[in-house]
Amino acid sequence: MPSYANAPRNRISTVLPDALNRNEEPVWAGEFSHEEWEGLKARSLTDAFAFKMACCNARAVLKTSINGLQFFAHYSDECATAPETVWHIEGKDLVFGALKFFGVKPRSEVPGGTAKDRWKADIYFEIGERKIAIELQRSYQHLRDYVRRQERYARYGVECYWLVRPEAARSLMKSIMNKRWKEEFERKMPPFGHMINTTSAFYFGILTPDKEMSIVSPGLALNHLEFLAHVINNDVHWNGLQWSV
Repeated sequence: MPSYANAPRNRISTVLPDALNRNEEPVWAGEFSHEEWEGLKARSLTDAFAFKMACCNARAVLKTSINGLQFFAHYSDECATAPETVWHIEGKDLVFGALKFFGVKPRSEVPGGTAKDRWKADIYFEIGERKIAIELQRSYQHLRDYVRRQERYARYGVECYWLVRPEAARSLMKSIMNKRWKEEFERKMPPFGHMINTTSAFYFGILTPDKEMSIVSPGLALNHLEFLAHVINNDVHWNGLQWSV
């Protein structure tokens, strides 16, 4: 019988877990091996109270996507208190599928760092000596937290690319624009060509899984296959004005 009592290894406690187990302990789907996950699937079929969704305490079921992504889902309809869940799962699955198409082996919920400097990547993979994290940000996060987390990844030699839900991206771009307008351009009109709603501090793309151009950053629109191919080839860079390939 697989054990999940210690599943939330190194997870920052303020982050909403994927689900809760019978003992009210937080769990994340990506932290279980394939064998453990299949065992938990079987157990949950006979025990309706084995897991519940953290957002609403509704019964949770364990699923595996066609691309091998493990995730918890509501037993019945999606609840009103977790509108981002579907976006996060669809986005993660999209990235998983594309990386596997390119022969890369992605992993979910990979921890790293130590003590207060720990981190956990939504999606993590390595290419040669490069370490790469893809973060899917589904809810509001202050600009300083994007920067802080990006710098933390950098301290451990990890590249990080942010894919942001459209609703969260609007406030992020506004914050970046206000900061740069005040600090870089002294509240004056920026020179022609500057995209001041993006920043050299970190790459972010607005992820809309059901659109043809599914990943859009200011001045650059790509589908997810194109974007991940450029990441794999180390082509994504800041050109002095905006992110480009």
